[in-house]
Order: sequence, then C-alpha cells, then structure tokens
Amino acid sequence: MSQEGSLILKTASEYKTPNEVFEFWKQVREEVITCFKKTPQENFTENPTPDKWSVSEIAEHLYLSQFNLARMIPVVMSRKFGNDMDEQPNLQYEKIRDGFLKPSGIKNPDTVNPLNKYPLNEVLKLLQKSEEKIGSSIKNFSKSDLQKRGFEHPILGPLNLFNWFWVMSLHEYSHLVALKEKIKNYPSV
Repeated sequence: MSQEGSLILKTASEYKTPNEVFEFWKQVREEVITCFKKTPQENFTENPTPDKWSVSEIAEHLYLSQFNLARMIPVVMSRKFGNDMDEQPNLQYEKIRDGFLKPSGIKNPDTVNPLNKYPLNEVLKLLQKSEEKIGSSIKNFSKSDLQKRGFEHPILGPLNLFNWFWVMSLHEYSHLVALKEKIKNYPSV
C-alpha cells in the first residue's frame, strides 16, 4: 500500500473485489476532472509542445483507454477472445504500482491515441459514458471470475482481467500526476 495525497494506491492483491478497484478509479477520475476544470479554456486544447498532448487529448486518451477495456471484458469473459488465466501470484505488483507513480512517456497503442480536440463539456460526457460502461461490464463478476480470463497487455504481457482493471486504474492515476504538474503552469490555478 502506498499513500499519494488523498489516494491510497494498493496492489491488485490487496483488493478483494472489482468494485473496490472501481471505487479507487472513480476517486482518481474525480481529481482528473477537477484538473480539467482548472485548466483555462484557452489552454484546454493547446499542445504545450508539438510532441506533448493537450489536456483535451489526455482526456480523450483516458476515455478511449477505459472504454476499450470496458468493451473487452465481456468479450474475453465469453471466451470470444483472450486466454484462460490464473491469479498471477508471481506478478510484480509493487513494481507495477510504483512504476505508475510517475509519468513515463511510454508509447501507447494506436487504438488509444487521441484523434480530436474536444471541448471540456464534450470530454466530460465521454468520460461519464466510459465510466458507466466499465461499471456495467464488471458488475456481475467477482475478483475470482476476472482472474480466470485475460489477454495480452502491450507492455506488461499477459494479464488476467482483474489485473488489467487494476493496471488501468493506475494508468489514469499516472495521468493525474502529470495533469497536476501541467496545471501548475497555468496562471489562473
């Protein structure tokens, strides 16, 4: 367990249910949205440098990441895709968690690259949509259920769905860390 500000970052093995991970993810999302709302409108879609995403693009990336996982869970659980898995007791949970404490600049898959520069009101609708979708995709599954099926993570290798869910909550947390740093530079914050 690691305390970062008001959030307690646990390893996947410390969570008992998918809903506990979801509650953590929702706390992270609340702070992310606060950062979005603190970003001056004129800076929301502006790229700080050509190789850095705007706040709007970060928001779209978070939406795409969460929505894509939400779509994958029922597909993997119904055995249309993915593999049988186990609890993954030998996964380096602390190392993974600690790796998400600082933004890394790791290249993400094209499927979660932002394509638009949505205004704040549109971003908030998209994020609400993805949060509802992920909540409904896990609501009928226990931790044990989600540990039995999984698929390849582009960086971490094979992960069961429970670990995927946990990793993606930490992924959003890493963007929160970067957003907090980014908005410090805005004059109105």
